[in-house]
Amino acid sequence: MQNLKRLLPSNTLILCCFFLALLAVTLSFLIPKKSLYNGSETTFVGKISDFKIDGNFVSLTLEGPERLIGFYYLETLEEKKIWEEKIGYGKQVQITGTLEAPAKASLPHTFDYQEYLKYQKIYWTVQIDKIAWQKDGNVFAKSKTAIYKYLKKFNHHEFLLALLLGNTNGLETEKITANGISHLFAVSGMHITMFALFLQKLLRRFGSKKDYAIILFFFFYAFLVGFTPSVMRSILLFAGLTLNQKFHLNLTTKRIFALIFLGLIIHNPFIIMDVGFQFSFLICFFFFYLKPHPNFWLNLLKTSTVAFLASIPVSGMNFYEVNALSIIWNIFFIPFVTYILYPACFLYLIFPFISPIFSGLIAFFWLVNSWCEKITFGWLVIPYIYPLFWSIYIFFLFFFLKHKKTKYLLFCLIFLVSIKTIPKINPNTYVYFLNVGQGDAALLISSYQKEVVMIDTGGLINYNNEEWQVRKNKVKQSNTIISFFHSLGIGSLDSLILTHGDYDHLGNAADIINDFKIKRVVFNCGNFNELEQELIKVLDKKKIPYYSCVKELNIDDNKLYFLNNKDYGNENDNSSVIYTKLNNHKFLFMGDAGVEVEEDLIQKYNLNDIDVLKVGHHGSNTSSSKIFINNIKPKYAIISVGKNNRYGHPKSSVLDTLSNSKIYRTDLDGSIMFKINNNKLKIETCEP
Repeated sequence: MQNLKRLLPSNTLILCCFFLALLAVTLSFLIPKKSLYNGSETTFVGKISDFKIDGNFVSLTLEGPERLIGFYYLETLEEKKIWEEKIGYGKQVQITGTLEAPAKASLPHTFDYQEYLKYQKIYWTVQIDKIAWQKDGNVFAKSKTAIYKYLKKFNHHEFLLALLLGNTNGLETEKITANGISHLFAVSGMHITMFALFLQKLLRRFGSKKDYAIILFFFFYAFLVGFTPSVMRSILLFAGLTLNQKFHLNLTTKRIFALIFLGLIIHNPFIIMDVGFQFSFLICFFFFYLKPHPNFWLNLLKTSTVAFLASIPVSGMNFYEVNALSIIWNIFFIPFVTYILYPACFLYLIFPFISPIFSGLIAFFWLVNSWCEKITFGWLVIPYIYPLFWSIYIFFLFFFLKHKKTKYLLFCLIFLVSIKTIPKINPNTYVYFLNVGQGDAALLISSYQKEVVMIDTGGLINYNNEEWQVRKNKVKQSNTIISFFHSLGIGSLDSLILTHGDYDHLGNAADIINDFKIKRVVFNCGNFNELEQELIKVLDKKKIPYYSCVKELNIDDNKLYFLNNKDYGNENDNSSVIYTKLNNHKFLFMGDAGVEVEEDLIQKYNLNDIDVLKVGHHGSNTSSSKIFINNIKPKYAIISVGKNNRYGHPKSSVLDTLSNSKIYRTDLDGSIMFKINNNKLKIETCEP
C-alpha cells in the first residue's frame, strides 16, 4: 500500500483526466444514435424511474428495453388526483402512445433537447394516450415514493424537496436562477458534509466508529436524489477518504478525486456533457489549490470568488451569462442555507409545530433573493465560442491558483475581454428569422454590431384557465430568445419594433424589455389595444421612450422605411410594413398585413425584385395575393409558422403563389439566418 501513492503521481492523474475528458467530449459527438425502435411501435412496458406532475402536464422516464420519456396532458382535476395517487418510483406500467423524435434546438446555440436526451441514451419520446398500472416497484423504490409523498404533506413541501432531495420541480425556476444561487438547491458537498458530521457524531454517541456504515446510508441517499453527478462526486469522495484512512492507502484527497473523475468518465463518457458534472468537478478541482484563510468571512469570500471564477466556463458554454455579484450574494446565502435553513428543514420534519418559524425563514430567504434580483448590473453576457477554447481559460486559472502569480489571472481577464469583443469586430450583416412557433420574430444586426434591431418578439398564448392546470416550470419561449441573443454577445437593443398588437407578435416583449437595455420601442399606426397599453406601462416604469406611426428609422448606414401609415381599422392591416436595403439586398417585412394593404403598397411604391420577403400573416390566404407577389417578385420567401398549427398555415394557395420563390418555413427549416458579406448572401437554417 505504501507504493500506491508513488504509482499514482498527481500530475499524471491530472493529465489523464484532461485528455480523457477531451476524448469523452469527442465521443459524445461522434457516437451515432442507436435505437431499438423504428418509430412505429405503440405499446411499451417498463418501470418508472422518474416522474413529474406540474399543473396539467405529466412527464415520466420509463425504463424498459430502451429508456423513453413519456408525456401526458391531464384533462380534469379528478384525473390529476388519480395520477398523483397511483404513480410511483419503480412502478411497472404499460403505455400506449405515439413515438416522436425529441425536439432539436429552436434557435442556434440554445438548449437542444434531442442532444440532451442522447447523452442519457434516450432517443424517443412518447406521447401517452393510455396507461395501465401493473405492479409496484421493489422495497427501495416504494420507500422512495413513500418519502416523497410524506414530504408533500408538509407546508412548503416544495422547499423541503428542493433543499433535502434536490428536487426543484415545485419551485419556480426563475426565482432560484435569478441571482446565480441555483447551486444551493443542487444536492452536493454541502449536504453530504452536513449529513456526515451529524451521522459521525451520532455513531460516536453510541460508541461506534464504523464510518463505513455511513457510506451505505449515503448510497441509499444517492438513490433517493437520482444519482446526480454532484452527489456521486461527494459520496465517492467521502467513501474514498474513509477507505483510504481505514486501509492506510496513503492517497491524497486530490488523487482520490482524480480517480473518481476517471472512474465516472470510463463508466459513462456522456456524463462529461452533464452541466451538474461540469460545475461540480471543475469547482471542486480548483478548491484543492485554495489555501484556507483563518478568518471565516474572508475564507468564505475567497471560496465564493474561486467558485465564481471556476464556474465561468460552464456558465459561458451553457447559459452565455454570469452574475459577478453572486460572489457577494453567496457570502449571505451559503451560511444562511448551510447553518440555518438546511438544519431547520430537519427540525421542521421532527417538530412540525415550528411551522411558523420555518415559514418565516423561507419568507426571509425569498425577500433577500428579491432584493438581490433588482440589482442587475452584475450580469455579464458571454458570447458563444467553441467549447475547446475554454480550456485556455481553465489552464490560466489553474496556474494562477497553483503558483499564486497575478499575471495568470490577468491572462484570464484578457481571455474574457477577447471573447466579449469578437462580435464587435465582425464585419458581416445578419438578418435572423427566429423560430418562435405560430408567431413572428426577426433580428437585424449591422456590421460590427453597431445597430441591433428586433422586429416582433413572438408569443405563445397560454390557454390554461384553471389554477390546477397552470405549470410552474414551463420553459418560457422568451428565455430561449434571450439565451440566443446572449450567445451572439447581445446585451442591448437599439430598437424594438412591434408591427402590431397581436399576442403572437408582442407576447414576449415584456420579458425582452426587462432583460435588455433598449433605446426605443416603435409601435404601428392606429390606436393602442389592451396588450399594447399593458406593455406601455412596463416601458413607462423602465423609462424607455416609445413611438408610433414613424416613417423611417436609421440603422447604421441604412434605413428602415415604414411603408404602411394608414389606419385600416383592424390590427392585422394596421401592421407596420418595413422595407430596407442591406448591402444591395432588399428585405420586405409584411407583418400580418392583408390583400388591401398589398394593393395600396403596389400603387404607392415601386417595390420590385425583392430579395427576401417575410410573408404576411404566416402564409394565410388573406395575404400574399398573386398580383402583389408578381409585382415584387421575391427571390426568397420566409413563412414564420408554428408546427401543426390550428389555423392550417401556410395555405396551399399561398405556397402555389410563391412557387417561383425559394420558400423557407420556420416549422420545417427552423430559424433562418441571412448573412451578408461583401454583397454576398449566405443562408443557414437551424433545423427543428
